[in-house]
Amino acid sequence: MILISLLAVVVLAAKSVSALAIPPLEAPAVRREWTSLSLAARKDYINAVLCLNSKPSIIPAGQVPGAINRRDDFTAVHINQTFGVHLDAVFLGWHRNFLYLYETALRDECGYTGYQPYWDWTKSVNNISAYPLFDGSEYSISGNGLYDPSTGDYDLGPYHFDHGTGGGCITSGPFTQLELHLGPIPISALFDQTLPSNWTLRNNHCLRRDFNVPVAQRFSNGTAISYLLDAPDIGAFQSRMSGVGNAPPGPHTAGHLQIGMDMFDVFSSPNDPAFFFHHSNVDRMWTIWQARDPQNRQFALNGTILNYDPASAPLADLYTEENWGVLGRPKPMLELMSNRMFDFNFEYEDMQA
Repeated sequence: MILISLLAVVVLAAKSVSALAIPPLEAPAVRREWTSLSLAARKDYINAVLCLNSKPSIIPAGQVPGAINRRDDFTAVHINQTFGVHLDAVFLGWHRNFLYLYETALRDECGYTGYQPYWDWTKSVNNISAYPLFDGSEYSISGNGLYDPSTGDYDLGPYHFDHGTGGGCITSGPFTQLELHLGPIPISALFDQTLPSNWTLRNNHCLRRDFNVPVAQRFSNGTAISYLLDAPDIGAFQSRMSGVGNAPPGPHTAGHLQIGMDMFDVFSSPNDPAFFFHHSNVDRMWTIWQARDPQNRQFALNGTILNYDPASAPLADLYTEENWGVLGRPKPMLELMSNRMFDFNFEYEDMQA
């Protein structure tokens, strides 16, 4: 850890932002790309997800009646926090900790001994269904949904995308029997900045996917990743990651869109186990970008604490406190800025992109 990063933590901690945490001395955990795992290790991960799905929700009774199991807890928290943790300054840090809390639940509650793998988008751009994470085998997180032409096309601002090759319930792999209980929530709620009054109620449905290779080929290829990582500052990095306004979708948005359906629901996308692989790679991109110029990037923030950075919203800074409901304790942004400080001690298998 470079001197200036540690100095920044010391100075901020001295101002009571949080208790000081020295960079850990023990070797970091390593998050690996799915295809780097042995078949046995993939099976261990899948079984841990199924285990978490079998454990009861810890949300206090009556608050979210639709949250039945521990996986629902993560979806419920994400839904409830959506307006403050997307397309703004806290998006990257909030999701870094959300991912860490999910990884911790798999390990502490279900005996998983590995760490959250990531999905390298460039490995699946030409054939999502052939990529081992999504090939529908017993060692995957299930494949595409049944083709359903009624699901229609996708529109994102000025960009139109044709319907993919699925749209219905997934038909193969270990998660075909997953019953989802929360969502879907229409994207119009994002623009209205109001959740439906019934969002907490139980709504049983299957896991649906709609693989879209043209989206992957256009927005998740090596050129797109290079453009993202060449961002000169955190504002540009955030914009290129998701795409804002009339900008084309960035790799974050494209990852959700190319899997489609439940994954493309900005509110309840953690319903799909693919969410955590996708956001592990989002976090990997941020980690790589920070490591290229840690002196200027490790603690860089830009924007507000609300979606689309409205002028009336407070600017985020390292003192801004974020929360994850029942999943874990509140944390200031300071604690979310490094993968090797405070609660975090992990790195990614491949830090080249």
